Amino acid sequence: MLYNIDMQVCGLIFDLVLIFFVIRHESVGLYSEKIFKQCLFVYSCCIILDIASIIAIKNDHVVSPFVVTAACKLYLISLMLSALYGFLYSYSDIKHLRDNLTFKKIVYTVALLGGIVIAILPISTFDNGGEVYSYGPSAVATYFFAPLFIVGAFVLTFIYGSQMNIHKRRAIRAWMSLEIIAALIQFMLPELLLVGFGSSLGLFILYAELENPERYLDKVTGCFSYDTFNMYLTQEFSELKRFSSIIICNSADWKRSEEEENSILVEMTEYLHSFGAKLFRLQGNDFVLVYDNQGEHEMNEIESAVNLDVMRLRFKQAWNGDILLNTKFLYIPDGHIATTFDEYMDIYSRYKDTFTNAEDMKTLDDQAGQSIREYRQIVLEIKDALSSDRVEVFYQPIYSISTEKFVSAEALARIRGKDGKLVMPGKFIPVAEETGLIEQIGERVFEKTCKCITEDKLKEKGIDYVEVNLSVSQCENPHLSAKYDDIMKKLGVSPSEVNLEITESSTLNQRSILLENMNKLMNLGCNFSLDDFGTGESNLNYIMDMPVKIVKFDRGMVQEYFTNEKARVVITATVNMIKELGLQTVAEGIETSEQFEEIRELGIDYIQGFYFSKPLEKNEFIRFINEKNS
Repeated sequence: MLYNIDMQVCGLIFDLVLIFFVIRHESVGLYSEKIFKQCLFVYSCCIILDIASIIAIKNDHVVSPFVVTAACKLYLISLMLSALYGFLYSYSDIKHLRDNLTFKKIVYTVALLGGIVIAILPISTFDNGGEVYSYGPSAVATYFFAPLFIVGAFVLTFIYGSQMNIHKRRAIRAWMSLEIIAALIQFMLPELLLVGFGSSLGLFILYAELENPERYLDKVTGCFSYDTFNMYLTQEFSELKRFSSIIICNSADWKRSEEEENSILVEMTEYLHSFGAKLFRLQGNDFVLVYDNQGEHEMNEIESAVNLDVMRLRFKQAWNGDILLNTKFLYIPDGHIATTFDEYMDIYSRYKDTFTNAEDMKTLDDQAGQSIREYRQIVLEIKDALSSDRVEVFYQPIYSISTEKFVSAEALARIRGKDGKLVMPGKFIPVAEETGLIEQIGERVFEKTCKCITEDKLKEKGIDYVEVNLSVSQCENPHLSAKYDDIMKKLGVSPSEVNLEITESSTLNQRSILLENMNKLMNLGCNFSLDDFGTGESNLNYIMDMPVKIVKFDRGMVQEYFTNEKARVVITATVNMIKELGLQTVAEGIETSEQFEEIRELGIDYIQGFYFSKPLEKNEFIRFINEKNS
């Protein structure tokens, strides 16, 4: 007995091989992954039903006509369902389509209508010995409804192509093209039963390009990779699923050979897999365990406490025989302290380096998430302020003891919010320094200060120079001196009218670059102050290393002078030593007339503080100087 099922058998073998490779790996749980598995099941059923329908036709002399008709129509319906699932897969990564109930109702209504039409319409069979197939109105209906979904999937790759990665677009187009070609050939030559094989070949392409479980794995450890964690967590947040997680924070540098590090990572992975959660490798040597609090990997509070205790105890022991690691743990009972993958990673990045020596675990709650959201909001505020010119300069006058006039001022950065209110420096400066945006702010403040010096003729009003702060990152920028020279030349500012403030800092990595910048700017005519003396390294060696002309005592140190006798002795001695070095001094934070008199007796050269004035907006500062210096 001959059957023309060679192509179907080949397609079924393809599908069985794919099923074997898919089920032998742990599932990530991605939406596209689930749809692909459903596609694989439906396509396999379609081929089996195709084979069954041929066998039924071939044996119509022993099988009732109802069974033959049912087998043929079930095959045709499964063929349409295969096309439907291909269409569902094509938009599996497009969330707004997945969540659109109206769209889904239309799709399923078309599929239901197609199934009903195929089931109702008559069908005929053909058997000439070597060729066996079905035909008739029911088959024609199948060739109408199935291409609707096939063409629809193809069209979606163009309409929503920007929301798909290039590999997915290509794979779906290749898959659907094979489906269309096979369907056309079979429609014109029904004895060539190519549709099932074409579908299986398309699935094989999809597997090779996108759904191979190996692509989700980290190559060294075999657990899920960082990129997979991104996809998984993005899906969890979009679907508002509850989950908890434990982040294992290892040192970034174990100072071991690559072979030893890999051995430790593999051993660690095998151990962490025993906790029954999805395990992902993060950047470097860190891992994260994710517990699905709505499904099979759920972990309650008691279990999490036990798991953490057991885990912490194991990580205090040696790995790879004799290697001890200083591992820390971040426990996040509710993953929705973050709202996006980027927020989650920001929380992880911020808190992984905040452990004291005595700590090995932190529990992070909503406050951690809120802190990150505020941080990100400030970053956006700074960027928007820079782009829309809402960075302003306020000036705090500085009083000269010898001339009894205001001879200079400190330029201070402020940001004006969209609501017109000021964002205070204590809120945005630390964020700007951490993100590197402080360089743009510093340059903007310097340029506006230079404009003020020339446009408002500060020299004629008694202001000899204006002090402008330099951040650590600016000091480490080898192009700083050239940039500032260009700005001063462009605005016609004499370098002697600018005094640049640097801050004591043990974090200054490129001190040689700072010294080079300072020497170039000093050769142009700029002078330098050492700002906030008493808050950094706090030693006179810093003063001797840096070619500064002025030393500014930090407000906190100055306030100690009035309340702490030991501080009084230290500051008095320090002022005398600085004077012997030929440098001038500024006391910041003077607030009362009594403080002013005491500091004047100490021999300080300049006074800055609320006793005279708070930092003033430019026009207010000009009025203040005109009034006080006249």
